[in-house]
Amino acid sequence: MYINEYGNPGNPKLILLAPMMISGENIYELVSPHLKGEYFIIAPDQGGHGKASNYVSADMEYSELKRYLREKNYKDIKLVYGASMGVAVGWRLFMDEAFNVEYAWFDGVALAKSSWFAEVLVANLFKKRKKMLNKTHVEASQSLVDWYGYDFAKMMTKNFERIDETDIKAICHACCNYDMKLLTKEQQKKLHLEYGEKDFDLKLSKKSFPKYLPEVKVVIRKGYPHCGYMAAHTKEYVEEMERFIQ
Repeated sequence: MYINEYGNPGNPKLILLAPMMISGENIYELVSPHLKGEYFIIAPDQGGHGKASNYVSADMEYSELKRYLREKNYKDIKLVYGASMGVAVGWRLFMDEAFNVEYAWFDGVALAKSSWFAEVLVANLFKKRKKMLNKTHVEASQSLVDWYGYDFAKMMTKNFERIDETDIKAICHACCNYDMKLLTKEQQKKLHLEYGEKDFDLKLSKKSFPKYLPEVKVVIRKGYPHCGYMAAHTKEYVEEMERFIQ
């Protein structure tokens, strides 16, 4: 993990944990123009992305983030934001009693103790597309263009170039295995959870909603794929997120 910092450390702290194929710098550039308040933004490059080394595990990624936060004495976190891969680390921070996390916003996460079939299926799909990219060297993967539009797909395709098969395997494992437990009422009040209507993670998570977070009103974006609303309506998405933390 490589930590990108933006702004004044005296301001409320937002931690932005990006999905796969988006670096910390990318997520900062997407989110920051639409924020109205003044914040100190921590946007890590997770393994396989940006300036970080390889992705080994969510536990290792979180241990590096936790060490950084403790060294800096950043105990009070206004918001931890995670999308897809980013939630694996964000969930660990949210559940860690060593920190005071005021709010959490998680998008497109497979909240299940184990989704081994999905893990294998998605890992094989990513490996196949990685091999195709190595052959074609296209500027933007057509499948990503179909889901997210050309500009977003171009950014993701560029990041995908440096992700290797070892990263893919570890990331898919992190995304499909969660330490699930019943959230307290206080934790549930702090949490915004959302999915695209077409998100495969929504199907994997449905059984967990009544069991582990019964009081969280899950937002489902009609007609959108995995993290699709964020990509298509970034301005409105960030404005809604900022209202949530205020």
